[in-house]
Amino acid sequence: MLNGVIVINKRENITSTRVVERVKRALKVKKAGHLGTLDPMAKGVLPICVGKATKLAPFLMEHEKEYLATVKLGISTDTYDREGEVLKETPVKEVSKEEVERILERFRGEIEQIPPMYSAQRHQGERLYKLARKGEVVERAPKRVVVHRLDLLKIEGDLLYLSICCGKGFYLRTLAHDIGELLGVGGTLWDLVRTAACRFTLDEAIELEELRALPFEERAKWVIPMADALKGVAQISVAGRLKWWVSSGNPIATSPAELGVENPAEGDLVKLVDEEGRLVALGELFLSPQNRWFCKPKRVFNTR
Repeated sequence: MLNGVIVINKRENITSTRVVERVKRALKVKKAGHLGTLDPMAKGVLPICVGKATKLAPFLMEHEKEYLATVKLGISTDTYDREGEVLKETPVKEVSKEEVERILERFRGEIEQIPPMYSAQRHQGERLYKLARKGEVVERAPKRVVVHRLDLLKIEGDLLYLSICCGKGFYLRTLAHDIGELLGVGGTLWDLVRTAACRFTLDEAIELEELRALPFEERAKWVIPMADALKGVAQISVAGRLKWWVSSGNPIATSPAELGVENPAEGDLVKLVDEEGRLVALGELFLSPQNRWFCKPKRVFNTR
């Protein structure tokens, strides 16, 4: 059975859920799930956990995502992107780089963002997009989100080209809408490419059609093993009785030297890997009252 992460370079006009279903069939796996939805119009990096790697999703999704976005000024739609119904069109005067930069500064760092009506957020148990399709608009509570980087690449007429690095839960469609509103002409997300997600990049991605055209043995080679998918996570090798001990959920002693980390902190993640490079467990560091470092397994994987 395949266990790991495959990175798909998603094309336009297909949902993330549909991509997952086709990957499951192509790889002959029963369990799979993506690491963050891409809207149908969006393209780019869509990492998909397959098999036992679905248990890694909460840890992988903590990492930031990077995008190239195009915002079209002068148009407002109900979905905040070009696939929605046009609500208003406004002539666009020439926009200066300085004016846009002043507005972008408002969206850098930790900010509050109101989710769009066409989103998967819930209101009283029902998805917002379902209410929106009924013509309902409800009050949405703002969410705390983080924008690590927001750069203006260029302005071409009524189009703004942006580069964004953000945390989970951030809506690029809302950003496009808000920028347009602050400029007084309206705005909508016109194009979106995710260039990196959860530390996976386009260089590691394969298009779905290309994957399906390969023999099964070649498809399997695109699945990144679970231990390798945990990029940047310190590693401890376990074998023999120590592997059994960890697999039973027991903590093991370690040290900064063994981890290869100068300044470990309590709560840091550690991957416990067997002699064949397979992920045995994902653990968490803690410091004993005697000032000794230990690693306690949080998720254990049956690698037999």
